[in-house]
Amino acid sequence: MLEETKAVLTLVLAAVLVACGEPSVGSGRSSSTSTAEAPADRTTEARKDKQIPPATGPAAKPGGGLMAEPSGVDGHLSIQIRWSATTVKGIPSEGQITEVYNRTAHLDCPVTSGDEASYSYFAAFDNPNGDVFAATGSYQPWWNEECTGTLTVDDTYHHNDPTLAGPEPIIPTTGTRPLRTGDTPLTIETDLNRARTRYLFISPSTSGFVQAAARGDAEKVVSASAAPMATMDFTLEGPIGDGKREVAVQGGRVWIDWVFTRGRSKR
Repeated sequence: MLEETKAVLTLVLAAVLVACGEPSVGSGRSSSTSTAEAPADRTTEARKDKQIPPATGPAAKPGGGLMAEPSGVDGHLSIQIRWSATTVKGIPSEGQITEVYNRTAHLDCPVTSGDEASYSYFAAFDNPNGDVFAATGSYQPWWNEECTGTLTVDDTYHHNDPTLAGPEPIIPTTGTRPLRTGDTPLTIETDLNRARTRYLFISPSTSGFVQAAARGDAEKVVSASAAPMATMDFTLEGPIGDGKREVAVQGGRVWIDWVFTRGRSKR
C-alpha cells in the first residue's frame, strides 16, 4: 500500500509541475539552456511594447521616504484647467467695463522618469541667483515631451459708457483652438526623502479666437491663455499621481485637475 501511495503522489506532483509550466523530472531539459533558446518572458515583451512600469510604483525607504523608480519609466498626464471669473472696472457714472471669462483647456502630456539626483531641478525656480546644484538630497524628475490638447474660450466684453446714447453691445469672444506646446508646459519632481511631489504647470495659450464685430470695429482674431497667471505651483504628499487644486483669482477661480497613468496612452 505504501508503494502505491508513493506512486500516486509522484504522478500528482508531475501533473502539477506540468500545469505550472515547469518540466517534469526526466524531461531532458538541461539546466544550462541559454536565454536565447528559452522562450521570451511575456512581461518583458509587454514592457518593450507599452513601456509599462511596475504597477505598485515606488517602494518605501527604510525609515521613511521613497525609493527612486527606474529611469525611463513612461507615464501620461491628462490635465484640465478651467477659469471662470467676472471682473468689473470703472465707476458707473463715468463708465464701466465688465469682462466675463469662461475658458477650459485640456492637455495630454507624456512624461518619463529621469535619473535620481542629489540636486533639485526646482532650485532654479526657488533660487534664480543661486547655484542650482547646491541643494543636497534625493530627487527624481519626470520629464515631459510636447503636450497636445485644446483651449475653448467663451468670453464677453461690455463697455457701459453713460456718455453715449443707447446701450453698448456685449462683445463675445469664442472658439476652440488646438494646443501644441513646444515649450515645457510642466515640471514634476519627487522629493524622495520627504515623500512628496511638486508640480509646476505653465498656463498654455494660443491664438485664433474670434472677437465679434462691435460699433465701428470689425470682427478680429485674438489670442487667449488658459489662466490669468503664468504658472501654477503645487506640492502634494506622496509619489507622482493624481491631483486637484483650486486657486482664487480676481473675480473668480481657476480649477486644475490632473490624472496620472503609467504607460503611454493612445491619443
